[in-house]
Amino acid sequence: MRNDCLRIAQIAGVGFRVPPRASGGTELVVHLLARGLTERGHRVTLFASGDSLSPGPLRSVVPFATRDDPSSNLYLEREFDLRNIDAAYESSAEFDLIHAHWPTPAPYFAKRAECPTLLTFDYIEKEIFEHYRARFPELSYACVSEAQAGMLGGGLPVVHNGIDVESVPFSRAPRNYLLTVGRLVPSKGASVAIEVARRCGIPLVIVGSVVPDLPESREYYEREIGPRVDGVRVRHYPDLPNRRVLELMSEARAFLFPIGWEEPFGMVVAEAMAAGAPVVATPRGALPEIVDRGVTGFLEDTVEGLADAVRRAGAIDRAACRRRARRLFDYRLMAERYEDVYGRLLARSSAREYQLAGR
Repeated sequence: MRNDCLRIAQIAGVGFRVPPRASGGTELVVHLLARGLTERGHRVTLFASGDSLSPGPLRSVVPFATRDDPSSNLYLEREFDLRNIDAAYESSAEFDLIHAHWPTPAPYFAKRAECPTLLTFDYIEKEIFEHYRARFPELSYACVSEAQAGMLGGGLPVVHNGIDVESVPFSRAPRNYLLTVGRLVPSKGASVAIEVARRCGIPLVIVGSVVPDLPESREYYEREIGPRVDGVRVRHYPDLPNRRVLELMSEARAFLFPIGWEEPFGMVVAEAMAAGAPVVATPRGALPEIVDRGVTGFLEDTVEGLADAVRRAGAIDRAACRRRARRLFDYRLMAERYEDVYGRLLARSSAREYQLAGR
């Protein structure tokens, strides 16, 4: 569905720049969505940190992302996130709709808006969603995978996250190492990746940082990761520019993603496929939607199954991985699908206003 030019407010958090300098999947999605919508003729105003990049107007309550500000802290970040949302809703009369991205607490401001709100869940606990649905019936919602929509009870529109496939480097001739990318928490499975690489006799590169807000992250690193990093069989980079991570993906023999939780999407998996890397992962959350078994990778439940999949990864056509990423996860497709969601949202909103006016 193609709408006339819409005036759209996109709300991101202020913790990370849009797009992110390194990690930050939601911020990358917001950036690419704003770009895709602008290319389709819409006017997008971005509410984010002042150092963010936007194809349209940028409004901010902080000069740069709070996670990059040594004088900031989590308390200030929460405060500035609220101010950021407040600024968007103070100017809601300027927009046809507001599109917020959780965990920004936009629902608590939406009742005063002069336009409808769409809230995308990149991740959310079902208990919080049930509270939102009961407390804020006027809101509309979207999920980033069928798996996530199912976890929330079903019946919600789904728009897969998008990536800029053309900006991802591609290689048909990989080097002899495995790669895993993600925060160093047990659910992301870096320790499992180390064991898989050991069984295969292939070096492993880990890109991921200890999460300062989660004590278990530091404990996990010191117990399961740090002692096994030797700079040869296991190399660890806490932080790398996104461009360098994509280069590592393009040259990896396989991308390991042995997660232990119900991943709502997995941006790094889509990026790895775009880079040509076969994905070897556990079949949790959205992974069965993203990975075409035997075509772009393998999904296995056990360490031995994952190791066997790595041994078979050379049979995967790396060009087929990139083709699937382009066909399913290109950011332009994401923008087109959100445009359809916006059209349905605005039609419902107009019908509701008409009914109220007739009372």
